[in-house]
Amino acid sequence: MILLAIDTSTTSCSVALFSGDRLLAESVFTAGKTHSRHLLSMVDRILHEGGCRVSDVDGIAVTRGPGTFTGLRIGLGTVKGLAAATRAPVVGVSSLAALAFPLRLVDGPVIAMIDARRGEIYHACYDGGTGKARPAAPAISVCAPETAAAALPDNAVLVGSGAALYRDVFESRCPRIRFADPAQHIIRAASVGFLAMARFNEQDVDAIEALVPDYIRKSDAQIQMPSPV
Repeated sequence: MILLAIDTSTTSCSVALFSGDRLLAESVFTAGKTHSRHLLSMVDRILHEGGCRVSDVDGIAVTRGPGTFTGLRIGLGTVKGLAAATRAPVVGVSSLAALAFPLRLVDGPVIAMIDARRGEIYHACYDGGTGKARPAAPAISVCAPETAAAALPDNAVLVGSGAALYRDVFESRCPRIRFADPAQHIIRAASVGFLAMARFNEQDVDAIEALVPDYIRKSDAQIQMPSPV
C-alpha cells in the first residue's frame, strides 16, 4: 500500500510517503508561510523522491484538528481534491494524537498541547509507556494554560507549541513536569501516517463528505458575529 500523509494543522507543514509500514520519504516545512503556497509542491517532491506518481497512491491520511483554522482548511481541501482525483480512501487523524505519537514509549502521561491563540491551548492526555497513542481521557480541552496547569498529573511530559509557548507558566506551577525535546514540538506527517495505517489495514476509512475540520471552538469571526435580531 502506498500511503500519503499530510499535516497542515499548525504553523508547520509536513508530508510523508509510505510503502506499507515503511517510511519512504518525509518533508517538514517550518518557515510559517501560508501552506497553500508550498503544500502541493511538497507532495510532488515527496512522490518523486519515493519513485511514485499520484495515481499510485492507495490511501491518504491527514490531520483534521485541532489547530489553526486556515491550516486545517488548506490541508483537508487539498486532500479532498487528491482523493477525488485518485479515488484513494482517506483517514483523518487527531493533530494531538500525532503530536503525542513519538513519545508513546516514555514513562508517564504525555500531554499534547497546541497553541490555540487568544491565550489558550488545545490539549489532551495520552498514556505513556504503552507503545500506543490513545487518549487516557477521550476529551480534548481548550483553556488557558494556567487552568491546564492546575490539572496536570505528576511526572507528565508536555509536548507541542502550547507547551513551548507557555513553558514558564507550567514550570512555575508544576515543578515535577518534564518537557519534550524542542524538535518534538512539531507535528510530523510520518506520525500521521503511522497512526492512520492501523485503520487502513482494518478498512476503517472516513467518508469524504464527513471529513471536516475538528475546530473544537468557534473561529474569531464566528465569535464576533452579531446575533440575529
